[in-house]
Amino acid sequence: MTKEMKFRAWAFGILAVLATGVSAYAFIFFGSLDQMREMPLVQGKNELPSLWIHVLWAHALSAGTALLIGWLQFVKKLRVRSPRLHRIIGYIYSLMIIIGAVTGFYLAFYADGGWIASAGFAGLAVSWLFTLYHGLFQIIVKRDHAAHRRWMTYNYALTCAAIMLRIYIPLGLLLFGIIDTNETFDVIAWICWVPNLLAARLFLGAKPKNKARHSVIL
Repeated sequence: MTKEMKFRAWAFGILAVLATGVSAYAFIFFGSLDQMREMPLVQGKNELPSLWIHVLWAHALSAGTALLIGWLQFVKKLRVRSPRLHRIIGYIYSLMIIIGAVTGFYLAFYADGGWIASAGFAGLAVSWLFTLYHGLFQIIVKRDHAAHRRWMTYNYALTCAAIMLRIYIPLGLLLFGIIDTNETFDVIAWICWVPNLLAARLFLGAKPKNKARHSVIL
């Protein structure tokens, strides 16, 4: 295994740990509506329509599930040894993305940070559906496995916006002492996902030339 492949394996491992941790956060704190109503985030939104909290609940659980199972789809051994399991996870992941994107688009219009933040989160939701559509089209209609993997790499990069949100919000507090998300979400709503797409592009463009038989991912 080359140094580049070792680095990619370590990076993938870190991604899996972060994805699992953020998913656990979503399940623990957004697992029930009663519990959510006690959260400061929700209590500060009392003026919003009653539908909002139900949509937030659906978004948190669907996006959390997609984040938790999505990285498994890039484990090469799983795809090779159990293609049926790969497809089942893919069906569940796709459904979770559809729910997460639709609910995320709705929530975008109530985001802190004004219209710039709303546009950022809405753009994320649309891009999420766009990449999913192309990923499914390539595998279902064209049977192009390579193109399918490329599009789904972009899609999961967008799913990882949940991880970046959990990083950038505390950073705003630690580096700038900003607690009010109205002051940070106009930026965070964009940097939580646009750089992810750029990182995915670099990842896809820098795949190892010498593929070892025991390669872990892709």
